Amino acid sequence: MKKFKRKLNIENAELFKLEYYDGGSELKSKEFNTYKAMEQFHSRQNDFMYLDCNRYAYINDEWNLFIKLQSPIVFQSDLDFINKTFNEPIEAKNLQNGKIEELNHQK
Repeated sequence: MKKFKRKLNIENAELFKLEYYDGGSELKSKEFNTYKAMEQFHSRQNDFMYLDCNRYAYINDEWNLFIKLQSPIVFQSDLDFINKTFNEPIEAKNLQNGKIEELNHQK
């Protein structure tokens, strides 16, 4: 019999982690006590080459990757973007193209 898997709830997160590039080729990460603090850090980044890569929430003693959606309604183009976000690694040499694609998706 399959063991029941508990649904993750972002409100139960103890910590948050943001992975990003800030102009160099090295992936950096920063931990935050609250989701709000992480989003404030993200919104203050004015560096042209800043690109957020992954967001994690520490729930039930493990880091869980998550994505922030712009809307509760998801279209096929949004699904394609989500699949790409979760499945394709981001390379530092493609930062400029990734930033342009991210901006185009938000429009």
